[in-house]
Amino acid sequence: MSNSAARAGGVPERHRDHSRRLTAVGGSVSDHDLIELIRSELASRPTLSLVAGRVSHLLLAGQVDGDDPILDLIDPGNVLDEKTVMRDAVEYILSFPHLSAGEVAVKYRKTWANPSDALRKRAGQIIGLKQGRRYRYPEFQFSLPEDATELVRRSNVALGAEDDPWGVASWWLSPNPAAAGRTSPVDLLEAGDLEQVAALVRAEVEDDIA
Repeated sequence: MSNSAARAGGVPERHRDHSRRLTAVGGSVSDHDLIELIRSELASRPTLSLVAGRVSHLLLAGQVDGDDPILDLIDPGNVLDEKTVMRDAVEYILSFPHLSAGEVAVKYRKTWANPSDALRKRAGQIIGLKQGRRYRYPEFQFSLPEDATELVRRSNVALGAEDDPWGVASWWLSPNPAAAGRTSPVDLLEAGDLEQVAALVRAEVEDDIA
């Protein structure tokens, strides 16, 4: 045990700092700040690297506002098994059009010698969702006009798609409470509202850094 931990009664300084952050504003913290704190802590621990991405995705996918219609469908007394939550979250993401590396190359006329290698080299810019030994790629990353596609590439890097592809995919495809009408970022892209998407990305990144 370190000296700082001993002086704090066995609680490391880092954890006491997190506790102060949680109680800094009137003894409460927003759901978003709590989730970002947990994700940051998981990311800082190499021993938890195997579960960090999945836990982050569950936290992001599980956010529910007080007026969310899903509350009408859930019995508050039921505790959902984590496997069920994960399966439903994955199924939701994969309910949107997605392609294999080969399908991307054929459908969008890419001249890559090896589509799988070409896409993996762009892991930070392009979301690849691993399923077993294969990857699936959400199609919106390739089907939009060039200016929207470039925004997606830059945003994926800023949002951390290389480290948390499922979480970032969920962000793009899920209704966003900060957008007008709770519109998903992908729907905003398809409507040509790149300015609002860029603003949502900036807000997300700034919240992550804060």
